[in-house]
Amino acid sequence: MRQRAIAWVMIGIVVLTGCTGRETALVRKEAAAAAFQPGGGKYAKELTVTVSRAITDPAELRNDLEAKMLKEKFNLVFKATDYPRNDWATKVTLQLASGEGPDFMPYTRDIWKSVEWMASGLLRPFTQRELKERLPHYLSNWTPQEWDTVFRSTRFSDGYLYFLPSQRTIPASSGWQYRKDLFDRYGLTFPHTPDEMLSTLRTLKRQTGLIPIVANSSAASPLVGISGFFQLFGMPELLLQWTSFVDPKTNAFTAYPMATDLSRPLLSFLHQMYAENLMLKNFATASNEQVKKLVAQGHSVIMPTAVDPAYNNMLQSAVPGVNWVWADNYDHPSNDPNEILYKRDSLYSYWGPAINKRTSPEKVDRLLDYLDWTQTEEGKRWYTYGKEGVTYTMKDGVPALLPNMTTPLKPIGDSLPNYGINIGLIGYGGFITFHPSFNETYSKPKLDISRVLLNKPGYYGPVEPILQFTENERKRAARLEAVLNGVRDEYWLKFIMGVLDPDKDKDWQSFLQAANDAGLDEVIQLRTRAYVRAQ
Repeated sequence: MRQRAIAWVMIGIVVLTGCTGRETALVRKEAAAAAFQPGGGKYAKELTVTVSRAITDPAELRNDLEAKMLKEKFNLVFKATDYPRNDWATKVTLQLASGEGPDFMPYTRDIWKSVEWMASGLLRPFTQRELKERLPHYLSNWTPQEWDTVFRSTRFSDGYLYFLPSQRTIPASSGWQYRKDLFDRYGLTFPHTPDEMLSTLRTLKRQTGLIPIVANSSAASPLVGISGFFQLFGMPELLLQWTSFVDPKTNAFTAYPMATDLSRPLLSFLHQMYAENLMLKNFATASNEQVKKLVAQGHSVIMPTAVDPAYNNMLQSAVPGVNWVWADNYDHPSNDPNEILYKRDSLYSYWGPAINKRTSPEKVDRLLDYLDWTQTEEGKRWYTYGKEGVTYTMKDGVPALLPNMTTPLKPIGDSLPNYGINIGLIGYGGFITFHPSFNETYSKPKLDISRVLLNKPGYYGPVEPILQFTENERKRAARLEAVLNGVRDEYWLKFIMGVLDPDKDKDWQSFLQAANDAGLDEVIQLRTRAYVRAQ
């Protein structure tokens, strides 16, 4: 569910706004000029690297610490151009295609056109040899076996890597939460099945008048807002991104489960919630601001999420007696109590920094040094905590963010972007692996979730399949899936909103016919072939 993305980390990755690339570069250069003393050596020559960044919300820049660090350590100046996130991929695509694109993109992502950039030869490839020789600290984040999985999962069809995927350090960080104050008031217990979920939500709706489930979608798909309920019916929450998945219990591969009978009970459940006003009616089109306003008013009483309960309490701080808690023992509701699917994260995130193919070898060399440094203990500490004495202090040998800074437990306050850090998503949510102390200090609840879920009998984490398309297959699959996914979204919304009934064979067959007309059979063949080839 997209609501989980309203976590504190999204506050930590907001970026500067309103600056042109030239203005940003000048500010950074002037602020850092006095800090670097040229004296020969590898970094004697100052290099200016053009950078393109997506922005979300404005952050007041008080002290551009990152610019000073780049100058002092690498004699680098980042000349950054910022765009609104919704326009970023389109703008950069046009620039790259015209030969005027940025030297460096702090992150690329599959849903933000990066696959098209790879296919068009616009990005510089990373070879395995280069990764081992130039980015040893980066590779050390994984065991050799883990890296083999990461590489095979993220390489392009030509066998090269065109971006540096980031490491996920907590294997299962998402659980279910609920408003215990309301549950206690009305004598309710946390639901364990879809039927119990509906019954509980009905009671809450009747007793409080609140909308029990509040979430919205995104440009990627109008179904994002309800994806958290996929796992109740044995399908991964990340299915909209994965498209295919491997059953963790049987190892069976399903190429396109959202057009199989696996989906029909889920659609019936979602329609029931929609018809009875148990969920936000405009989940497919609501903005983040609309959702935040409803949540602040007390709407939203149960959710699958990765944020700490303290964060949800903060969002509803004006609501008397609000008390969000994790479900007991991190229980997940399921239509099969013996085979419960929870959200298990991959070893990596399918986004990370990329370099323009046209970037000069001199700049590439400097960027590789910088990128590998970010993966050292010093670099991880910098991008996790900032600068000692300004954003954090050392306590008993462990970094601790200062009281004015945001944390997973205190989402209100100063963030690293106020100090110029993480402004390009090179940090939180992007390329950097957290400093080892961070999860134990600030994300302990998420570690606890992993330690429980990974060892609960009958609990299974879904497996993202490794696919290896040929270049022609990849292009063909991409074209077909763009149309097919549009048909899927259209018919799923019709099922959820009651225009069609997933329990009626005639209506279901109309969906399958439209999906087949859009290339479903061929997509299944292409994905199955790519899966078998990768094994």
